[in-house]
Amino acid sequence: MFKTFVIFLTIIFLQLFSAEGKSNVAQPGLWNAGGMGNFSLLYPEDSLAYKKIQMVDEKISVQLYKGYAVIKGVYQMFNDTEDTIKLKTGYPLNGFFDGETGNNKKVEIRFDSLFGLAVKINSQPAEIIAEPSDDNGGYSDNDNWYVWQNIFTPGDTTVITVYFIVNTNNTIIRQGYAKDRFNGFIYILESGSTWKQPIINGEIRIQTMDGITSEEIKGIKPDSVFKINSVETGNILQYKFENLSPVKADNIIITYSENSEEFNFENILNEKEKLYSSIDKFSELDIKSSGLVNKKFEDPFEVVSEDWGSKLMILGIIGIPVLIIITVVILIIIFLIWLFRRSKKKVQSTDE
Repeated sequence: MFKTFVIFLTIIFLQLFSAEGKSNVAQPGLWNAGGMGNFSLLYPEDSLAYKKIQMVDEKISVQLYKGYAVIKGVYQMFNDTEDTIKLKTGYPLNGFFDGETGNNKKVEIRFDSLFGLAVKINSQPAEIIAEPSDDNGGYSDNDNWYVWQNIFTPGDTTVITVYFIVNTNNTIIRQGYAKDRFNGFIYILESGSTWKQPIINGEIRIQTMDGITSEEIKGIKPDSVFKINSVETGNILQYKFENLSPVKADNIIITYSENSEEFNFENILNEKEKLYSSIDKFSELDIKSSGLVNKKFEDPFEVVSEDWGSKLMILGIIGIPVLIIITVVILIIIFLIWLFRRSKKKVQSTDE
């Protein structure tokens, strides 16, 4: 029996250490959000040309719907050299970057593909191709990009206009094992740092659609840069900046409205032309800054709901080792009792 007990005890301890080794907390952050930044450098041979082209004006218009977002970006790019500069730019099919919560905790942010991309250069449609890139700039783990060719004439401003749609409905906000499901939108302002600095003028304007009000915006980061047309019922937000050399802290992250299990993104893409017409009107809307008020928003990374599945997982991770320890203690007690009785019987046999 002693050998059997030792073998059994060894198995128990191996299971205990195995359970402890699996007790990893999930990566915190924002997963599967919809979003993108401005177009980025693709090829190393073009890198020297980037610092010769300056983004003198960046105007981003966003309409947030329940389940998706429509984006229009207008970029005025100035070539202050005496040379004609040709280079390729584009968007990754998906990507990631690191961020921080309101409590300065590191988080990982991942965003999904963009759809319906349309690009115009000086009002003329540009040819877009999907191809692999040698350099993803650290924002993408997918080699495939949407790419187009740019020609910047000397001493002139080139206007690049982009339209695209992103799915915001699949966003997961995660803290440890707890998670929430909301709509999530991201604009990586930081990607503008690859051009000659600074960005002279910039504006990001956002309009919430489908009856979404500011009360349904769960959180925005940075939390205090946007002004809104009404603190409680507003649906138009505006952020203006000047002479900005964007860094990671400038990236726009928004979570809003709970997502829908019945959302059909394919139906949305079929309405692309109608949606682009709507974003055109919004981008040209005269927003009176004097009618806007400051508002500080909550942390978009905060998880508020109870996640019983995660709690059960934690209970399993903690409970199994505890149960094993209790079992081992009981077995040791039983073994000691057996050993004591066995010794007592030997003593009695000797006396007889």
